[in-house]
Amino acid sequence: MKRFLVATVVGALILGVTAAGASNAGQLDRPRQPNPMVVTDIQIPVKGQAPVTAYLVRPAHVDRSEKLAGALYLHWFAPPNSTQNRTEFLAEAIALAGRGAVAILPQLTFPWEGDPIGDNSDRAKVTNQLAAVEAAYQALLRQDGVDPRRTAVIGHDYGAMYGSMLKSRAHALVFMAGDATWANWFDKYWLGLPADQAVAYRKVFTGLDPIDTVGRVKRVYFQWAGRDIFVSPEIRAAFSTANPKATVSLYETAEHFFNQQAKDDRLAWLTDQLDLR
Repeated sequence: MKRFLVATVVGALILGVTAAGASNAGQLDRPRQPNPMVVTDIQIPVKGQAPVTAYLVRPAHVDRSEKLAGALYLHWFAPPNSTQNRTEFLAEAIALAGRGAVAILPQLTFPWEGDPIGDNSDRAKVTNQLAAVEAAYQALLRQDGVDPRRTAVIGHDYGAMYGSMLKSRAHALVFMAGDATWANWFDKYWLGLPADQAVAYRKVFTGLDPIDTVGRVKRVYFQWAGRDIFVSPEIRAAFSTANPKATVSLYETAEHFFNQQAKDDRLAWLTDQLDLR
């Protein structure tokens, strides 16, 4: 099990937050000393499957009386981008931990390590990946000091889709640029099915699509990118209909990877929802 401190990185992130909120230059010269974060490489057991590889991020020093929030970060699919894995949100998780949270960032495997093939086995693969994500969330709840009433799931792209479907409901969900159905992206970017087969394939995922489950989550923050070539305005509208009470941000000039403003807004929303300092 690998562990390493990230005091320097956290210090830089905290200084960035301080700078953004400072009212005069003198405040920038006196950043508070951060509590170093510990990043641990862990393995999470999953019944009937290989263990999940994940990062565990938490403050190095915590008062035993202090309750911590919990965050599960689920990454995007974007080959060959170097961030299409559990590293995507690592810096953000470190920043959130610096405000009083524990984060787990699992490595997802479908469709990262295997292509859809266009039949009922794809539903089983989604279900298995969902079980692994559920195991990661349960591992988060078992972490020392984590308050189960103050947890959030943050997902991007396929990560958002999996995050919206957890049976164990977190307190809050950040849904970043995911699709409404599994069949749409699987068909469009892998299978290229004829129209009649495409209709049948969509039925494979009946009751398992994110658009069917996101309405059950009470506190949702949808983040959409205005220049996203993968998510259409119609998909955005469908999610708003599915959960009309959700908070929504549209970043008109952002592409599918989003931008710094989206990250800042996400951290601010999570800070409020999880009652962080």
